[in-house]
Amino acid sequence: MSERVHDIGRLQAMDEAAWAALQDDYYRRIYFYVKRYTSEHQTAEDLTQDVFLGAVRGIAGFDPAYTLDQFLFGIAKNRVIDHYRKHKLTLIPGKADDGAKSQLWLENLATDLGPQPKEKAVRREDESRQREVLAQILRDYTGELWAAGEFQKLMVLEFLFVLGGRNKDAAVRFGIADEKSVAGIKFRAVERLRGLARQHDPNHSLFLGLWQPGAR
Repeated sequence: MSERVHDIGRLQAMDEAAWAALQDDYYRRIYFYVKRYTSEHQTAEDLTQDVFLGAVRGIAGFDPAYTLDQFLFGIAKNRVIDHYRKHKLTLIPGKADDGAKSQLWLENLATDLGPQPKEKAVRREDESRQREVLAQILRDYTGELWAAGEFQKLMVLEFLFVLGGRNKDAAVRFGIADEKSVAGIKFRAVERLRGLARQHDPNHSLFLGLWQPGAR
């Protein structure tokens, strides 16, 4: 999450750069918060855009007693509630005929405005995306080795990474000169996987450790 401080005065003056920075920092967080309550990507996108439009309209009356987080996620909460009410959607699975409980769910939605729920929503989405990308990276790399006929490397890497084998044992098992040679296979594999990970993370937001100073 960005540590950037947003100037309310500049936002109230409709400074384009200030609004661009705000959307840059908050768009993903708002989107994932909203998406918790609607499974459709396009609906979540539309509601997220509505949140920022609401922020533009409401920033003049911003109450400094609240934080910018509370202001934006408060609008997000209201957009989600409006969406459910407008479309008369079922809010509690299996309780389509229980209007009282659905209404209570709407009213209690405000409790999700604390820092923990929205951060958890973002973290869950990031972890899901990371798993998808890692699976794709492994498919790509094993495909490269297979196409190149590097079957021994595939077996060595499976032994090291999947079975947790040691370099020394791999050298004996696969008839490799010594454990330094096995270490070389492992090192080159890790570097290739790092490279593939970077290709799948052009915005430097998915695998933060790859982009930190000193990371290979």
